[in-house]
Amino acid sequence: MNKIMTSLLLATISLFASIDQVQTYYDAKQYEDAITEAKASSDEYANPQLHLLWAKSAEALGRENEAMSAYERVEMLDEGNIDARVALVNLYNRTGRDDLAVSASKELQNYQLSPEQRASLDKLRGVDLDSFKAFASLAIGHDTNVNVAPGVLDNEPLSSDEIATLFARLSASASYTHDLEEKGGWYGRGDIVLYNQTNFDDNASMYDLFLGGAKAGAGFSGESYDIYVPLGYDIVNYLDRHLLNQLKIEPRVNYTISNDLIASADLSYVARSYAQEADKIMDDSAFGVGAGIYYLMGKDYYFAKAKYESISKVDSNSSAQYIDKTFMSINLGANYNIVSWLVLKADYKLRMATYDDNDRSDTFHQLEAKFSHYFLGNYEAYVSERYIANSSNIATAEYSKNILMFGVSANY
Repeated sequence: MNKIMTSLLLATISLFASIDQVQTYYDAKQYEDAITEAKASSDEYANPQLHLLWAKSAEALGRENEAMSAYERVEMLDEGNIDARVALVNLYNRTGRDDLAVSASKELQNYQLSPEQRASLDKLRGVDLDSFKAFASLAIGHDTNVNVAPGVLDNEPLSSDEIATLFARLSASASYTHDLEEKGGWYGRGDIVLYNQTNFDDNASMYDLFLGGAKAGAGFSGESYDIYVPLGYDIVNYLDRHLLNQLKIEPRVNYTISNDLIASADLSYVARSYAQEADKIMDDSAFGVGAGIYYLMGKDYYFAKAKYESISKVDSNSSAQYIDKTFMSINLGANYNIVSWLVLKADYKLRMATYDDNDRSDTFHQLEAKFSHYFLGNYEAYVSERYIANSSNIATAEYSKNILMFGVSANY
């Protein structure tokens, strides 16, 4: 028995020693030596990490066919290895294997990827972008202070009372992208969005919210970047009336630095026009500029964003307070697979606001945690908790609230 245990121990030590040696050669950019060591480690061929290092070494040497074979072995041994799958899409595309690129890219869509990673995969495969996508979510929740206006409006209480309520929320969207093949990289895209919240408490019914919107624009995809310029229009019903319309233009660019690192930048201009004559003094316009970075690690991703926004009255003679202001926002988040069936999405937002009127200044915090279970390919069951707090040197603008939601969504 002791001899058997000793043999197993020595085999285990030998296994990790060989893998470590391949890793050492790879880290030192001695790619030929790394491949030679990997080939010699025939007893360890069941280890996907061995083939991943082999593939990366071969790719670094420009031996694309050898790299593809090694990445495919990684995929067979570890189907959840996103690094290998994304690298294969890239290699298939570079070597003209369009059918394989399309097939591998579609398989990747079943994984929980960020929108930026999905867009990058579309660019990597270099084929027809025509696609239709749709999303719908239905949730039941509880809001401890629905009296605070939604984000599309000023984030401050409409009165001094806190009103708690149960609510039902429906959100849906659909988009269609058409590749303009004859224009080489250009495409057109159209989106529609729908958001409706119905509050069950009688005292909260006036805070029911409906938003409907549409946008359309043109974009251009290069080898490692994507530029899109959409023009949009929204209508908002709130406080028992058609409250406002908003016209917006929101150009943005995504740049794929590598298979696991994506940068983004955006501009925005929004003109809000209130529907009722009595509300016209609040008409405003907003200009914003932002940037972000996304880091992808297998099925997980992490992001950081920053944005500057300046809002001003349309009518400089308007007597409405607290419209002229500037926002500085920082947003940090992560999508983390806790186990195979449970995903955590964590998001923190800090926004600092300064107002031209009365030297007011606010600090806004929002922290959200969302636990999701994905099933049947396209469906998600989730529970989320969002905490919001706003501190201000104007006492009536201070508030806090919690929103707890249980929901189901579908993504096609």
